[in-house]
Amino acid sequence: MEVQGGGEPMRMRRTAGILAAVVLLSLLTACSRENLQQVGLVGIEGTFEVEPAQARVGEDVRMKAVFTGVELDEGANVQFVVIAGERPVTLKHRHEGGNTFTAEYRFEQPGKYDVDLHLYYEDVHIYKKKQVSVQ
Repeated sequence: MEVQGGGEPMRMRRTAGILAAVVLLSLLTACSRENLQQVGLVGIEGTFEVEPAQARVGEDVRMKAVFTGVELDEGANVQFVVIAGERPVTLKHRHEGGNTFTAEYRFEQPGKYDVDLHLYYEDVHIYKKKQVSVQ
């Protein structure tokens, strides 16, 4: 014996479940861990400056990161990484107080270099990238 209309609610629930899974997957794809602070889901934000952006060979380049939304100290897992060729160089940084971290690097060869900033705090990873041109 078949009940009329009994399949309709089941089909609607299945469709709603599939739709919810698709929306969740889309959100996860669009909001990777590195971009969470940009969409306001984490509350931790960071600014990243590299000066000068147009450097000369042998000149020190200063990197500065300032974070908000969390109290950090000298033990924070902050990394400045210079991508020189295929070999990344992780720089020693200084905690300047007030959630500010700095590092310097002297480029010995002309070219374009990527400089990455990473903050690992609990289960949050913030990532920023700048480019430096060295002449």
